[in-house]
Amino acid sequence: MFNEEGMNAEDVLERLDELLRNDATYRTGHPIASMSTIPHSLGVDVFSRTLEKNAGRLHTFKGSAEVERQVMGMLGSLLQLETPFGTTTSGGTESNILAMLAYRERAKRRTKNPEVIVPKNAHMSLEKAAWMLGVNVVKANVDREFKARAKDIEKKITNDTVGIFATAGTTYLGQIDPVEEIGEIASSNRIPLHVDAAFGGFVIPFLADLGRGDYAFDFSVKGVTSISTDPHKMGLAPIPSGALLFNKASFMKNITRKVPYLRGASANQSSVLGTRPAASILATWAIMNHLGREGYRQVVAGCMQVTDMLAERVMKNPMLDLAIKPVMNILGIKSREVPLETIVEKMEARGWRMATSPLPPTLRLVVMPHVTEGTANAFFNVLDEVSTTIPPD
Repeated sequence: MFNEEGMNAEDVLERLDELLRNDATYRTGHPIASMSTIPHSLGVDVFSRTLEKNAGRLHTFKGSAEVERQVMGMLGSLLQLETPFGTTTSGGTESNILAMLAYRERAKRRTKNPEVIVPKNAHMSLEKAAWMLGVNVVKANVDREFKARAKDIEKKITNDTVGIFATAGTTYLGQIDPVEEIGEIASSNRIPLHVDAAFGGFVIPFLADLGRGDYAFDFSVKGVTSISTDPHKMGLAPIPSGALLFNKASFMKNITRKVPYLRGASANQSSVLGTRPAASILATWAIMNHLGREGYRQVVAGCMQVTDMLAERVMKNPMLDLAIKPVMNILGIKSREVPLETIVEKMEARGWRMATSPLPPTLRLVVMPHVTEGTANAFFNVLDEVSTTIPPD
């Protein structure tokens, strides 16, 4: 209820604290399946000091506009693109919507029944985007390792195909689709290819340095035309912070509309949002400049160390198994006998915030920086107890 008279600030804060007591916090480590984490302290400071700035009004906030340009440049460097065209976004969902919009608009003279090919392992935001944009989704199969089958994608191409989507760091298992093979197919058929690296964009570039595999997924791959990545995941930026990069300016033209009541750079908008928080962009700039590649390399190394430890504990439990050997800091854990939902209910009752994935049916763990070795061991001590004491169906 919206009261006639206002409350004093102390009472407001006290009531808010009461309402927020049911929130899990990253500092406890109990959100064990979240793709976000505690934002870097420098980013929090920048964010709190720049809340008034609106990235939808770049003519007014010209300094913020320059910072956004530099952020896109740094992301382009990270993803092997010398001259990126694109925009910051609120996150992976908005980025995927915009990529699909660009592809649909590019082909609107060619087909009235646009289709996109999306592997079954893809993020649900692509189905949401297709629903919003009036695009048909054609689902491609995945292999035994839950990566997209490139040959199945090729078989599903028709004259109505306006775009192909792949993932570098799937939500379910952190798997990386065979982007090189898919890129070759996309290129030979002159179909744009989008790589959803919302999670993997700040992980995969550092895996090779750590001796954990060299995965081709970025703009160095022939056929890749756009990539989305989220600094508010492994980039440690405050929410909301995403980005969409294209390799050609023509794609940006397909998603840009003129706003008649604005001037200068503000008049041409390429995002779903009109009013956009510049604070998260400025925070992203600060964190990326502060940490550098080496800082992020260390973050990824720490997360992978905990991931390895968790994987070992899974293999020691006779009631559990890994869906695949972890590629990055995401684990899918299968239960041999006890129903997953039963395990989840018991774990939630003990204070852990859990998640499951449907492909394959697994418990899903995301080892973000707030999941320390101590936290991971505490979690698994409870999981060992729960998974071995519940009578199977």
